[in-house]
Amino acid sequence: MSTNLITLAIESVGLGVLAAGLQVSGQAIRKWECVGHLPRTEWTGETDYSSAIQRLTGGKVSRDALLACRPPRRKPQPSTSEVSHG
Repeated sequence: MSTNLITLAIESVGLGVLAAGLQVSGQAIRKWECVGHLPRTEWTGETDYSSAIQRLTGGKVSRDALLACRPPRRKPQPSTSEVSHG
């Protein structure tokens, strides 16, 4: 069984410290923990939580390991022109 890196980060520094350091709610972090990866914004360049987690945990949880836990890709939804109506 693989280790949940978000859980490891929480155990390393505590939920409150992690939330404050990332400037997000503890609830957001618990959501990431539940799904087992950081939010999509980490891979689109909108956020850099992985670097902050590495810093906050003193390297116990690495940026590279967090980024290796990429969320599954969603299947594209068909456009309205592709949907059959009859």
